[in-house]
Amino acid sequence: MTAPWPRCFRRIAPLFLALGLTVSPAITPTVRAQEEAANPEGQGEQSGRALDGYFETAILAMLALFLVGKSARR
Repeated sequence: MTAPWPRCFRRIAPLFLALGLTVSPAITPTVRAQEEAANPEGQGEQSGRALDGYFETAILAMLALFLVGKSARR
């Protein structure tokens, strides 16, 4: 059975990949961050309760570990 691609392609393919990954940042347009909207006076920065997010993430992580542990075969 013959290979679908010639041997020379196997040697050249990594070079094409490296060239494409090297050149692609130079070709793509520059992305710039958008300016933040100005806050009207009287309104300070409002932030949520960050601790709640940490607790919820910890609970979800423990639940995932519990499910993986329960489904593992011995």
